[in-house]
Amino acid sequence: MALKQEELLRDIQKCFNNLNVEEDKKETVILREREDSIDIRCTGFPDFTEDFRQIVKAGWLEKTPPKGGKIYQRRWVQLDSEYLRYFQTIKEVYSKRMVSLGSVDKVVSVGDSRFELHSQSRTFLFRAESTQERNDWVCCIEKILSDRKHSLEPRNLFFRNGSVNISFEGYMEMLSPRTKVYTLINKDKLFLFRSHEEYFQGVGITDIDMRMANVRDGENKRSFTLTTPYRAFSFMVDSESEKQRWSEALKECVSRALSCDGLCESIWRVPSNRMCADCSSSMPEWASVNLCVLLCEKCAGAHRSLGQNVSKVRSLKLDERVWTDDLIRVFLLLGNGKANQFWGANIPPSESLCSSAHSEQRLEHITAKYKDGKYRKYHTLYGQQEALNRALCSAVQSGDLLETLSLLNCGVDINCNTGIPEFPTPLSLAKRSGQTVQAELLMQNLNSESFTPVDKDASIRSQSGYLFKTASSAKPITDHKTKTDFSQRWCSLGDGMFSYFKSEQSHHKCGGMKTSEIICLSVNSPGKHGYEHTFELYSEEGRVYLFGSDDGSIIKNWIQAIAMAVLPPALFDVCGTCDRLGRLRCTEGNHGIGWFCLSGFKLQVLLEDNVQIIDLRKLLTLNLSDSAGSMVLVWRGGPLHLLADRRPHFVGWQTFIQQRSGAGDQPLSQQQLTDLGVPVIIDRCLDHVTRYGLMSSGIYRKNGVNSHVTKLLERFQNDARSVTLLESDYSVDDVASTLKRFLREVKDGVFNGQENNDNWLRAAGLENRAEKIKRYQILLSNLPDVNRETLKALIHHLVCVQHLSDENQMTIRNLGIVFGPTLFHTDGTDVTGSQVVEELIQNYCSIFNVSESDLKRQLNMTSVILNKHKSQRPLSRTPSSTICAVYLEKKTEGAEVLVQVTADMTVVKLVSVVLELKGIQQASEEFWSCYEVLEKDDMERTLHYQERVLPIYFSLSCHSHLLIKRNHYIISIMRYLENVENLCKTGPLRVCEVKSESSKTFHSRHCELSGTTFRLHKEQQGSQCEREYPVKELKLYHGCRSKMHPPTPWGLILIYDKQQWYLCCENEDELTEWTAVFYSIQYNGDIWPSW
Repeated sequence: MALKQEELLRDIQKCFNNLNVEEDKKETVILREREDSIDIRCTGFPDFTEDFRQIVKAGWLEKTPPKGGKIYQRRWVQLDSEYLRYFQTIKEVYSKRMVSLGSVDKVVSVGDSRFELHSQSRTFLFRAESTQERNDWVCCIEKILSDRKHSLEPRNLFFRNGSVNISFEGYMEMLSPRTKVYTLINKDKLFLFRSHEEYFQGVGITDIDMRMANVRDGENKRSFTLTTPYRAFSFMVDSESEKQRWSEALKECVSRALSCDGLCESIWRVPSNRMCADCSSSMPEWASVNLCVLLCEKCAGAHRSLGQNVSKVRSLKLDERVWTDDLIRVFLLLGNGKANQFWGANIPPSESLCSSAHSEQRLEHITAKYKDGKYRKYHTLYGQQEALNRALCSAVQSGDLLETLSLLNCGVDINCNTGIPEFPTPLSLAKRSGQTVQAELLMQNLNSESFTPVDKDASIRSQSGYLFKTASSAKPITDHKTKTDFSQRWCSLGDGMFSYFKSEQSHHKCGGMKTSEIICLSVNSPGKHGYEHTFELYSEEGRVYLFGSDDGSIIKNWIQAIAMAVLPPALFDVCGTCDRLGRLRCTEGNHGIGWFCLSGFKLQVLLEDNVQIIDLRKLLTLNLSDSAGSMVLVWRGGPLHLLADRRPHFVGWQTFIQQRSGAGDQPLSQQQLTDLGVPVIIDRCLDHVTRYGLMSSGIYRKNGVNSHVTKLLERFQNDARSVTLLESDYSVDDVASTLKRFLREVKDGVFNGQENNDNWLRAAGLENRAEKIKRYQILLSNLPDVNRETLKALIHHLVCVQHLSDENQMTIRNLGIVFGPTLFHTDGTDVTGSQVVEELIQNYCSIFNVSESDLKRQLNMTSVILNKHKSQRPLSRTPSSTICAVYLEKKTEGAEVLVQVTADMTVVKLVSVVLELKGIQQASEEFWSCYEVLEKDDMERTLHYQERVLPIYFSLSCHSHLLIKRNHYIISIMRYLENVENLCKTGPLRVCEVKSESSKTFHSRHCELSGTTFRLHKEQQGSQCEREYPVKELKLYHGCRSKMHPPTPWGLILIYDKQQWYLCCENEDELTEWTAVFYSIQYNGDIWPSW
């Protein structure tokens, strides 16, 4: 036996030595490569591909290192019409090497899957994954090389003919990695080379796009730093004067790159684009990206007055990021000429606009042309909604942009149903058809309302008219206001002021505020007050103003006008469509301020220059972070901290956000959702059953404990995000029954109402299978998104359940019997619902458009994992455990009781085990508890009997321990609670806020413990609340901290996060009463087992 072990060790050692040799070889090759190329790693990566190059081909290839070497290195390779570049990884922005195709003489296939690139200085050898892949690369490179040979002009080996425009060049020392490089500025890029000779040979290292670069001084007088979004490049030169010349040249290059003259020149290549679409001024530098017209500066100003929902004005020179390749193609393919065939088809000569027109004429003409559509060429299908929708679905699959523009502005529904479940909207249909330019035109018009009648005065410049208002208030308006509470006022918005007067003729202002002082605008639901339509304005001073009218269009115009006057331009697109908008203090915002627009469940947030859209239903968590009321919204984009504000607008924001974040008693679309759009309660239940119940016999047919199901469902409906399902806490039958009860009770059900239920049941009666499946697909596509994703997730789960029917006995028929009545809200006497469920399971792939191979692979993987879990389960029945030291009655050295504590052991079980080990039997009137003792602070906390021991034990410091002793207060506490009718406690206590060890000052405070909150008032009850804490988040300790010289020995210590409050009672009875109420609130009355 010993000999075999020795031989095994020798073999392992030999293998280890061989690996070392291979590693040494590999290291030598890597060093050779480093001598040739420079490793320029990015510290940040782009969120999307910002490729200004037209990539011909890209992919992974293996290449040999320079100067020989047998080990290939895997590189991401990109080929465009000028260069072949290779990168360390697919994410890197800066190449390790770039080879100008002007320096390449030929490309040659070698062996099965390799090819060689022969340049004038060296040969590059690459290896593809297959011969076909190699042939594709060779074909692409040969095509580019043949195109270059047709040029007869003298060649620059690195830059293409006509593209040489070097403004500065020379050697610099790069500091990280430290190496000397030859550098030159050509047009709007900085190129790096190993040497001047390599430049002439047509081989470089990388190029840096100067459009997003910034130049600043370095740490010493001869260095400077070039900063890009992806990394910083530090350079050093020989003298200060040379550094000055380089800095000036680079800054000039940045300025030149940002001017975007190339974009203007590209779009102006179309002759009609060289004149303004409205007044014919030359060389327009502005555009309306949704109306597809180019504009001069004066006409662009008039377009802005129409609002972002009518005309989205962008600059050709300043708004560089807007101009994607597809958007540029829209303007090249349409141009002002074709666009005006639609917009200006019927302009009479007398109403045409000239370049010298004054601003009023310009605004009047542009409003008539684009907003009112006065001169447009009406589509032949105008007024026939279904025919227009069908025409749009056809047009987006073709290259006819003018037809699409005409349809979009003649009443078509841009989000109409295409009738194809896989591609339900015209936008998805255009993308499927490869019509990316059509898709760009659709995206630019998604939020446009070109012909919605809006009063002309509803612009940002001015708005006036009669409204009805109530007296302003310093508190939120929660009570119903009748019409008698309102007074008519003439209101005016303009020149940065919102004012109101007694009448239109009155010159004396009754009140008003600057628009910059409006911090919130909130739109009330119709009928909330006496006037049908109302909105509220909140000022910086903390005042609330309520305005109303019975005319909804008047209120809509005012909301739009005020929103445009208050919001930053980046949020103009949502003006008039918000339920609530304004600014809030936010740690992530610019200077601590963020702008927020809430519309339905969508919260648009402007932080600095970035607008983010948050679906409040899909929040990961929503917390009131402290007693002051600050909110923390955690979504997939990260946390968002809304700081508390005592002004009345903040309470409204809290209410709105909590309401819109999903409620458990609402239809599926209004529930808390996962990122995939499935209600959290359904997702958590399905996940739990999948983990622990797929092998359980009769899963879903067996019922859980009714009280457990009711309690769990209540928890989910209160806040589904906060519910964590552990195997030790809930049986799979409890969770499965909770899911069934929720699906049966949820409003409108999974199929979205009784009418839709009937449609699904009728479809089951079709005899032709193909026709039936097609009908199911149509019904599925007509469901709201949340209902459709929920049904798909549920049926996928049931497919997994029936796949293991040999183990769980739940065949398709059994699942149909269970879920038919559940989903269709019937009593089960009609078996049609069960038939529908069975057919959805049987035809899951066809109806839900799922690949059968993918489903099979998932099912096989599930079977393997569950079978492995099943085989290992008997070995892991005993939970992991830890030996813990616990003291009995008092702590003395060497007197600890060592107990094996499992992960699921509770405090009551620990007490029982310790007493049994010590041979102590509890008398009838004797109660034992476990305490967390903080020795340093002379205080202890009674642990609740259901708390788990291990988390507490692991959190103990070196100056604390667990102590089991008799509980002398529990009888008094329980008897007191038996005689209390209203569970609350108020009264004066001596209070000291413990900020340090020197804190010794006690003040008399009126304390209130009621509901779920503990409050401190400076004076008697009803005075201003000084502090407020949620009871369930507090920890209560007892003790007399003698170092603080408390006025009485009966002390309570409340700990919330890092705050501590020491409360002194007048006597022991008062201490018992406060403790009793606190425990009862914190543990929902469940203080002691079987009392």
